[in-house]
Amino acid sequence: MSALDVIRNMDRMPDNPDNAEIAKILKQSEYTKTLNLSVFVCPKFRTEALLSDNPEEYMPVTADDPNDLFFQRIPKIKKILGDITNTGIIPTLNILIGDNDAEVYIYPFLPDFRIDTAKFDERRKEHLESYVARASKLFDSNIVVESLGLLKVVPGNKEAIIADDELEAEITFFGWLFGESGPYKGKLHFDRDTLEKMARLKFALYGAQGYYLQKIGGLLLQTEGPGVWLQRTKMLRCTGAKAVPAIYPWIRKEELQNM
Repeated sequence: MSALDVIRNMDRMPDNPDNAEIAKILKQSEYTKTLNLSVFVCPKFRTEALLSDNPEEYMPVTADDPNDLFFQRIPKIKKILGDITNTGIIPTLNILIGDNDAEVYIYPFLPDFRIDTAKFDERRKEHLESYVARASKLFDSNIVVESLGLLKVVPGNKEAIIADDELEAEITFFGWLFGESGPYKGKLHFDRDTLEKMARLKFALYGAQGYYLQKIGGLLLQTEGPGVWLQRTKMLRCTGAKAVPAIYPWIRKEELQNM
């Protein structure tokens, strides 16, 4: 089985628009015998801390929760790494911790909000070290774990190109996020204009992450779904970053029926 066969067997996106680029990258890997695979992960933030006297505690210091979303991704990641290795190609898994979303598009809209950034960064470093230790135990392949916050991967001066329906979808998502059923349990309230500003900043942040992915190269293992798989990948390209092709190993059977 070739590396391209491995990737296509794990990709559950029908007619993946990145298929041609995926084939190109895997062909290059046959010569270099290396392949970068990237995956974004999200810390299990303590949302209630933002309204406390210690908002720095919003950032966790450990990354060993067996019930987090990353835990559910591990079996397929191991299979991809193992199957790629069996083709004679050495994979490197880049685990990118998205730990600066709040400071980009939530903090600016909290009145009188104050946070000790040095203390927050110390907690971020502890969390990163915890993730490195966790990943080193989980995977036999080359592993690189990075904090996007510590790396200062933030929006620059490149304008995000956003379609009206994509912006509206993200505004709706923020409505849920801060609503009673979302993780913030309705404790933070924002009007529609503010939600739109947040959404635009989120697009810009994803665009910055897209440029960082461009530096890494290789393939993205897209974890953000359901329903927004292609949308999240498109957001990584909204400020002009060269497309890093993505595959979608975690699309569920019931979702496939509607795609």
